[in-house]
Amino acid sequence: MDKIIIADCRADDETIKALEKTGAAAIPTVKLDCLYDAVASHADMQIHYLGDNRFICAPEAYEHYKKLLPSGFTLIKGSADLTSKYPYDIAYNAAALNDYLICNSRYTATEILSEYKSMSKKILNVNQGYSKCNICVLKGNAIITSDNGIFKASSENGIDVLKIRKGFIKLKNLSYGFIGGAAGLTADNILAVNGDINTHPDADIIKEFCKKHGTKLICLKKGILEDIGSIIVNL
Repeated sequence: MDKIIIADCRADDETIKALEKTGAAAIPTVKLDCLYDAVASHADMQIHYLGDNRFICAPEAYEHYKKLLPSGFTLIKGSADLTSKYPYDIAYNAAALNDYLICNSRYTATEILSEYKSMSKKILNVNQGYSKCNICVLKGNAIITSDNGIFKASSENGIDVLKIRKGFIKLKNLSYGFIGGAAGLTADNILAVNGDINTHPDADIIKEFCKKHGTKLICLKKGILEDIGSIIVNL
């Protein structure tokens, strides 16, 4: 199986080179003019990985990914158009776990909801529309988030969730970014973070949580953590 990583086309060269060292081919996102600039090139805003080398993406990004994904991969064109106005920008921003899909289901693309229902995964509805941005997924049903609503819903449904403080993650042109947008699993047991985890005040509990779940944490570059819209890998 070809291993690919979809990452922000505006990410630092240092980040991309570090990701390629994991043995994957890096596929850049496309900057979408229909989204506001801070997230216009974020992968988690425009494409979602369904598993088994199957992706679904916004119609505005379909031709871009159709050209770049390897042969043998499946790309579904979603029916939900994106706009810069929330919540009509979150149709593809959903976090998939082993047994759950966490999202604001009211505004999530119908094709995504149908796919996960057919997999018999539970749709866990939350108010936070930027669910994928705000959720760092570890293997199994374990997540890290700074969102109170996601924390509460996850805890009540048997998901092992670590709640961290808001902020301390850079996002260009906005006050701060989210942990999910600054990280991604590059292997079942390796979590890559875009920056130095030790710059976050909750670094120790994040590292301990990763250790608890048998996950090695690697830093892709120096400096403060930076939200680049999730690192999407075909695991």
